[in-house]
Amino acid sequence: MRNKFFILFFALLLFLSFDSSVYANERIPDKGSSPNGVKSEDLDLNDYLEDTAVAYGSIWFTRFFYVRNKNSRIFDTSFSDWIDNITQLPVANDGDSIFTNYIVHPAIGSFYYLYYRENGYDFWQSAAGSLLLSTLFEYTVEGLVETPSLIDLVVTPAVGVPVGIVAENVSDWLESKDSLPLKVASRIVNPFKNIIKDGKLAVFNPVSGTFQFTSSFQTNLPPAKNISLNLDYPLFFEPAIPRGFVSAFIEVADVDPDIGGQFIFYHIKAEFPSKSNLYSIYLRISQAGVNEIFINGDEVSDGFEFSNAVIGSKFVVKKSKNSVLTAGFEMVIPTAFKDNIDRLETLLMHTREFPIYLRNSFTTSPYVSYARWNGNLSFQGNLGTDIVLNADRFEGDFVEWRIKYSLALGYNLPVQYKPTFFLEFDGITLATANSVQGTDLFITPGFRFGNRVSPGFAVSIPISGETASISDASYVFDVRVRF
Repeated sequence: MRNKFFILFFALLLFLSFDSSVYANERIPDKGSSPNGVKSEDLDLNDYLEDTAVAYGSIWFTRFFYVRNKNSRIFDTSFSDWIDNITQLPVANDGDSIFTNYIVHPAIGSFYYLYYRENGYDFWQSAAGSLLLSTLFEYTVEGLVETPSLIDLVVTPAVGVPVGIVAENVSDWLESKDSLPLKVASRIVNPFKNIIKDGKLAVFNPVSGTFQFTSSFQTNLPPAKNISLNLDYPLFFEPAIPRGFVSAFIEVADVDPDIGGQFIFYHIKAEFPSKSNLYSIYLRISQAGVNEIFINGDEVSDGFEFSNAVIGSKFVVKKSKNSVLTAGFEMVIPTAFKDNIDRLETLLMHTREFPIYLRNSFTTSPYVSYARWNGNLSFQGNLGTDIVLNADRFEGDFVEWRIKYSLALGYNLPVQYKPTFFLEFDGITLATANSVQGTDLFITPGFRFGNRVSPGFAVSIPISGETASISDASYVFDVRVRF
């Protein structure tokens, strides 16, 4: 019965995919099309390969971010193992669940198809892209550690493409309606409308309602934008002025030899400012893990867990020619839902961001930030508090409360690539704790450079408190793409 259902479902989608009315209203001319929209004989192969390379790189980035057991799923391989895997015939039964094989993989195949469609390719080119990316995934990403799956090779594009066609047309129909909720729904049905505009990579800013293109960056920026770039250096607290960026962040903390190796924290974050740069919203999604860690002689299983997500907003309360005062509010929502082997519990020893890694907890965090600058020199301060609810897994109490205070000094060199050197101080007092005594203090020297793409590096040194008792330093790398 189940097989008949999938056959009927696929047949319906296939019928819809070849309905001539599907392409009656194109949003943009197909790549490889003449100005009147008639497809030409030649495909711009360079554009196609470039767009495919971007998608393939994104697959690897996603793989590194979401895979919990990275050692076994990514690193535990060799060139000979990979060759052995990909030179065998694909396996008919890959051991995955029906949900994974017939829901997750078709959804991924539809995303591949929608990616190419939003980039301006026609049906056949987009379908071929879905087939190409799913094959590359099986033979390079998954192929590193296992034999490719016949089910995934077939089902991902064969079902994913029709699903993508339906999603595309439902999304276009929703967008055509004069209703804000329906227009929002159209961007949920087809998420690539949020990151691609007219065939170019972009970031949709839901606060300003505009697209910010990552393919270009103005050199003559308005004053508010220049100030936000000059003040965009703190790593562990929210700076005073709203910013527009997407970033990837990783921190590797060396821990005491008696405990073992490293704690690893990483996250992706995006902030979306208003057109006036007077307020913004931001979102952070985190993971964290352990490597070669021993507690009381017992090894904690290497790997990573999803942590709690952060949603926040801030707005300018007062500004002058050389200063700005901002108020903000964050919620740390309980997305850390699984920790069967105590990885997250172990990470709580590094107390700086413990609400992020405390499973099933909910945290509210009001704060104020202040910045002042004079020429190339600036300083920023932040004062906030965390009220952590459902915090039983920390010390057994339902509520924990802590105070946070930070200061950062920065100097921008007036040369090409705008290098910024900064020194950040962070302090945390966990007022309600019994086992954690004193105040955690950190000093973090670092630098960053660049305008549109801005990489940075810093060394964070705990100088007092619980974290200082188990770690001498952590190393921070991040890159921000600004808009």
